[in-house]
Amino acid sequence: MSLERLDRWEALERLGELKKRLDELARRYAGEEGFGQWMPDVDILEEDDHYLILLDVPGVKPEDLELYEEGRTLTLAGIRHPREGQYLKRERPEGYFQRVIVLPEPVAEGSAEASLKNGVLEIRIAKRPGQRVQVRPE
Repeated sequence: MSLERLDRWEALERLGELKKRLDELARRYAGEEGFGQWMPDVDILEEDDHYLILLDVPGVKPEDLELYEEGRTLTLAGIRHPREGQYLKRERPEGYFQRVIVLPEPVAEGSAEASLKNGVLEIRIAKRPGQRVQVRPE
């Protein structure tokens, strides 16, 4: 192994890239994630009668996204195609992705509604009617 001298900014950039890769591996092995070439970040919010799922997918076209629901499990899959041209720097992943999300309560079958705006996929899915909403103490 040879040692090379790095300036401070380049070293920080390399550390940032390494952290990003380690975070992605941790998500894949710690959860029930599907394996793809990359995994978009996701936020899940619980509201009174539905769940709101936000998935960062900039550059992905609506026709390249798929959503499957089964019981409490949502599977989100898609593909980001590469852009033409010669890259000077390349950090944004491309290719196939898949996220598997298990919600804490059953949902109303067929109630998922999705929209894509400004690179964020927003999914609303109703809780099963009759589900009691738990009030969490602050």
